[in-house]
Amino acid sequence: MRSWKFKDYLVLPQTGANYLLRNLHFFGFLAALILLYISIVHQGQGRVREYQALKQDVKEMRSKYLKMRSEAIVNHQQSEITKHLSSLDGTLKGSVPKMIETH
Repeated sequence: MRSWKFKDYLVLPQTGANYLLRNLHFFGFLAALILLYISIVHQGQGRVREYQALKQDVKEMRSKYLKMRSEAIVNHQQSEITKHLSSLDGTLKGSVPKMIETH
């Protein structure tokens, strides 16, 4: 029985080398498919990160909108308008503002 040395494992037998050379096109095709798959996955992960960032932005904008809307509702109440006008001009002193009609 022959004893195998480490360098014997590094050298392919002739049949293995022939097999690799005959199927070199197939192995190249597999390598191209693997690179294509890696590229698609990378782009997909980028799109997911972008989607999550946009989702967070929408959430922040919605909360800002609701806050501004509630402030606008409070600021447009008659009592708040009266307070604001009385601070600008001391002539009103708690009376209801006059309505200006336009035709």
